[in-house]
Amino acid sequence: MTAVAVNRGGGRPSKGLRKFIGFRTQEHTADGIAKVAAHKGLTVTEYVLSVVEPKLQEDLAALDQDDYQQELPIRIAS
Repeated sequence: MTAVAVNRGGGRPSKGLRKFIGFRTQEHTADGIAKVAAHKGLTVTEYVLSVVEPKLQEDLAALDQDDYQQELPIRIAS
């Protein structure tokens, strides 16, 4: 018999699949992030994601544009 996790309506709803990304930063930067996140009523993770997400979308769009750019058919002159 296998155990199956069942949500019985209690607890926080799922935020979907997540992956851990960790990095180290200077102490004053980490303290500043925690201070701003607390002031906004967010967790550090939620705050960092809200700051990173717009830039990530911009960079991904630029990568997609580069994928569609094709090489010009220029022959090397001899």
